[in-house]
Amino acid sequence: MMRFPTFQAIDTNHDGVLSPDEIAAAPAALKTLDKNGDGKLTEDEVRPQRPAGEGRRPRDPNEPGETQPPSPDDMVKTLMGFDQNGDGKLTPDELPERLQGLFARADANKDGVLTADEIRASARSTAAPVGRPRGEGGGREGRRPGIMRMDPLLAAIDADHDGVISAEEMAAAPAALKQLDKDGDGRITEEEARPAPGPGGPGGPEGRRPEGPARQ
Repeated sequence: MMRFPTFQAIDTNHDGVLSPDEIAAAPAALKTLDKNGDGKLTEDEVRPQRPAGEGRRPRDPNEPGETQPPSPDDMVKTLMGFDQNGDGKLTPDELPERLQGLFARADANKDGVLTADEIRASARSTAAPVGRPRGEGGGREGRRPGIMRMDPLLAAIDADHDGVISAEEMAAAPAALKQLDKDGDGRITEEEARPAPGPGGPGGPEGRRPEGPARQ
């Protein structure tokens, strides 16, 4: 499998398995990827590098190098997981500190309560099509770094799905990574950290390169 820089950084003994000790030390390991020392990780800092001498082909804008944010329904499902009293609404005290900024942005009527409809509306407002401007200013603001979704480790750590691993998310990485421990043995293997095939992912319908015509 292709090893993403995230896995390589955390797997300090390079045995292809993230041990409990390596998972616990993930915050320090992730900081080694912070090339500009700003306390956060961006797409450019965690993107796999091409081997030296390997040429670059022109990138198809339809390839999953830059993909859309999670769907509105995915965002609702993720955030409503914090609904501690099960009333179908979120209050600031139900969300961890790293998600308070997202709460403030999504609370459209500023009543201190976040509903499923507000979460969906907020998700739609940030889901600008790849390569097209978002809002009046245009530019790259609407783009979601595809690597943050392609790498399961980054997808788990990026709790607010904004395409940037913040200092708070790095600190919470051990707990986030445990979600990937499918067999509950306390370790994360390469198989458990492998990108799942599917639309927009490696091996999926959108990530698979078209095959040429069959030879006779």
